Amino acid sequence: MRKVWLLWALICFLPLGGCGTVGTSPGTSPITCGVKGDRGTQCNLSTDLVRLLGAQVTKQKGNVCITIPSDSLFQPDGDKVKISDRADMDALANAGKKYPHMNIKIKVYTDCAHSETRDLILTELEAWLIKRALVDRGIAASRISAQGWGEARPVASNATANGRKANRRVTITFEPGAS
Repeated sequence: MRKVWLLWALICFLPLGGCGTVGTSPGTSPITCGVKGDRGTQCNLSTDLVRLLGAQVTKQKGNVCITIPSDSLFQPDGDKVKISDRADMDALANAGKKYPHMNIKIKVYTDCAHSETRDLILTELEAWLIKRALVDRGIAASRISAQGWGEARPVASNATANGRKANRRVTITFEPGAS
C-alpha cells in the first residue's frame, strides 16, 4: 500500500508536459518535426497518425500529440485488459519507425468509475501494454516512456456518460529526441 501512495504522490507533482488538452482534427499541412541540425525538415507525421481510429492530432511546442479514446484501443475482458485493434498499434509503430528521431510519450487516463487506486493501476497497465506492443513491433524501448495517470487530469465532467467517455483516453506525444 505504501508503494501505491508513494507512486501517487510522485505523479501529483510531475508536470503534464507534451499534450495538454484534447485538440482539433489536423489540417492538411505537414508538421515540422524539429530534427536537430535540420531546422527545415518537414514530415507528415499528423497524416500518418490520423489513420488511427478516433484519433485527434495536434501540434504543441514542436511536438505532435494524438489523443485516442481508450475504449477504441482496449477491450475489457473480465479482469483482463487486451489491446483490441492490432491495426492501430501497427500504424503507431510504423509512424515510430518512419520518424526514428522522435521519442514517444504514452499517457493513459480514465474516468472515476472505480477507486483511485484501481484506476491508477489500470492506466499503468494500459500504458505498459501500449509500450510493450510498440517494442514488440521494433521500436526501441529507450525511445518510449509510458505512464498511467488514473482519473487525474479529466478533460470533461465525470457526471455524464459522455464526460466519462472523454476522460477515458490515451495521449501519445511524438517529440524530437537526441539525434
